[in-house]
Amino acid sequence: MLLLPPGVLVLMLMQQDIYMVADSLDAGYTLNLELDVCNCSSYGDSSVVNRGVDDVTSVGSSILSSNCNEESGTSHSISSAAQKTYIPLNVLDVSKPTINQCFQSLDQGFIFYKEYGRLGGFDVRKGTEKRDESGIVSIKHYTCSKEGCNDFRSTLDSNLSKVKRRRTASTRCCCKAKIVLKLNKDREYFVFKFDEVHNHPLVDESGRQFLRSSRQMTISSRNFVFDAAKVNIGCSKAYGLMKEMVGGYSNVGATVRDFRNFNRDLKCYIGEGDGQMLIEKFKVLQEGSSSFYYAYELDETGHLTKLFWADAICRRNFEVYGDAVSFDATFDTNKYNMIFAPFTGVDKHEKCVTFAACLLAKEDVTHYKWVFDQFSTCMKRHPVVIITDQCPAMKIAVSSSLSSKKWFRCY
Repeated sequence: MLLLPPGVLVLMLMQQDIYMVADSLDAGYTLNLELDVCNCSSYGDSSVVNRGVDDVTSVGSSILSSNCNEESGTSHSISSAAQKTYIPLNVLDVSKPTINQCFQSLDQGFIFYKEYGRLGGFDVRKGTEKRDESGIVSIKHYTCSKEGCNDFRSTLDSNLSKVKRRRTASTRCCCKAKIVLKLNKDREYFVFKFDEVHNHPLVDESGRQFLRSSRQMTISSRNFVFDAAKVNIGCSKAYGLMKEMVGGYSNVGATVRDFRNFNRDLKCYIGEGDGQMLIEKFKVLQEGSSSFYYAYELDETGHLTKLFWADAICRRNFEVYGDAVSFDATFDTNKYNMIFAPFTGVDKHEKCVTFAACLLAKEDVTHYKWVFDQFSTCMKRHPVVIITDQCPAMKIAVSSSLSSKKWFRCY
């Protein structure tokens, strides 16, 4: 049997305890351990340390001091409880809050502290507040986004555990960094308390673009996403195009997820009023140009079932090249289950030109006849040749609405 000297065994136990302490600190818990070095006895070349398990109190700062590395842009120290602290360094004094610094409003103070957090490498959020008798906020707390602890209510309360909640990892670690604004006699808010010490690593300069304070969808970015959606460009491709336009991802000011969230919010805002928005758009176009023609019909529930439109260029193209017209009703929309059917032709350069377009909810005689009647009213004459597919309903509608000399049905 192999026997280890008592000193070696004790050192192995001490090393295991140190790893347990490090793991517990990373997990957000506190594990205290005291090594009693007073009662030591020698055995050969080793020293035996008597440990009292029941007298566990604290960990010396020298245990983890060898694993402490300087972070870029921050400074940290090791307390008696083996806790790292971080302070933003690469922030000018002008952008740093000071005691008794005054702000005209709470929003001004929040914007100032949020900019300080962006430069320092952390996000901020609004904390608690206190109001006076008149309902005016007298004390306001703005804290680090990692302030507070995890919410364990769902595991303790059976009623809350039944509620479906989004499964997201919490980043809170009881950070004490904050700024407290207090209302003075001049109705201004001054910095009553400022704590700049964090208990978590701060984001370096290369990662500050991903902070929430740095991710803001500007008006130009929103318009770009909206315009890209008009030409069927998704959010991911729009984000890549925006990156090329501004010279890099760090200059976009948002992430691809922000682009997707804005597109989602835009669709939720439009909701079921998209048909009404389209009609209002056509009204504006007709007010700007009397040559713009459109017509529509609704069903009993107020939903759009028929829509026909043609602008001035389309009508002019038909006057010149409208002897032969092709009507293709084979395009389906993905969301509305409506048929998109354009009236097209060929110009003198053998290029395709558009005469008109329509959206139809059904492919029956009534809908097709309505479209051909609107086409005749808009163009004020019938084409000489019309080309369609072999739909039986379209055959009846063409025969009753258009007096074309030739009619070709494509296979």
